[in-house]
Amino acid sequence: MLNVLMYSDELANFEYKPSHPFKPMRAKLFLELLNRYGLLDNKNQKVIEQQPLVEELLYLFHSREYIDLLKKGERGEFTIEMLHAGLGTGDNPIFRSMYQTALLASGGTYEGTIMLLNNEARFVFNPVGGFHHAGKGHAEGFCYINDIAVTISDLIKKGQRIAYIDIDAHHGNGVQDAFYNTDKVLTISFHESGETLYPGSGFENETGIEKGMGYNVNVPLREGTDDEVYLFAFESIVPPLIESFRPDIVFATIGCDAHKDDPLAHLNLTSNGYKSITGIINKISPKILAMGAGGYNVFKTAALWTLAWAIFCGLEPEDQHIGLIGGMMYGPEAKSGSLDDLPFILHGREKELCFMQAEKVLEFIKENIFPVHGI
Repeated sequence: MLNVLMYSDELANFEYKPSHPFKPMRAKLFLELLNRYGLLDNKNQKVIEQQPLVEELLYLFHSREYIDLLKKGERGEFTIEMLHAGLGTGDNPIFRSMYQTALLASGGTYEGTIMLLNNEARFVFNPVGGFHHAGKGHAEGFCYINDIAVTISDLIKKGQRIAYIDIDAHHGNGVQDAFYNTDKVLTISFHESGETLYPGSGFENETGIEKGMGYNVNVPLREGTDDEVYLFAFESIVPPLIESFRPDIVFATIGCDAHKDDPLAHLNLTSNGYKSITGIINKISPKILAMGAGGYNVFKTAALWTLAWAIFCGLEPEDQHIGLIGGMMYGPEAKSGSLDDLPFILHGREKELCFMQAEKVLEFIKENIFPVHGI
């Protein structure tokens, strides 16, 4: 089956405003790196130009009142209701193409998922997708439309069981809220603790309500957490839960802001840990819809996505430009000549505290969530 990249030059070229940290241009750099490293050459790989989401699908999750506010903002109107809905803030500025751009980004997630559902693909990646903070009636955290919640809501209607794995440094509060009371979606989020990072949620005792009790799993990590601690937690929790839940499709928000060089978070993941995590997701998942989400070191994000794509497609990156004068080099890659990082290991008391935090969370999950799943 196909491995599919959802891509749009229109998306890759837009920006919220010049000073905004969310840079869709990461997708263009990512595409160039895929070509440079020979990662789009196989017959079972395909790049598809995504199309806007059909508006009616939005109402599976979002309120009509909120979508009307998005349309007004796109027309250049402004009302106090927009501000109450998170529009017109520093994080979520109002700009002319805001609604159409959000529809286009969301369309990639939905269209890719339908390909998985129809057995046309095994893996689909939408780099400008994964807007996991947007709520039913508000924008939040650079997110206007929650492409994840909309698409999963449609899949539930179609009788699918969905596991959602989020490794973005910021807790996916919008997705958690969307499925907090259902057992049709298993939500697992690894993120920097809300004690030190936006959005201030995602603690281990947020486990779901009603039928969803035990189907919402949070692993808040201490700032400074490195590859070793992260993988210790991930390997302890994710494979047994996925094996027990047996999803039809796995959604993976593979944001890169947990990387040690990201300017907006405080974790110490390197490419080594990131590759191990995506490798685990690939191994345990029947079908995968991956989304780019966060990552505010633009060049490192493009490099990490390239490594993830290679893993999901079962390929090894091979630099096509070795020995050529004027070969492409981006940011940190120019210094190392590689997509990979050198190892980074936290030491001393800080490492002890990170392990202690992870062990405390894992103990809670094993006592309170594992029994729900017969583990």
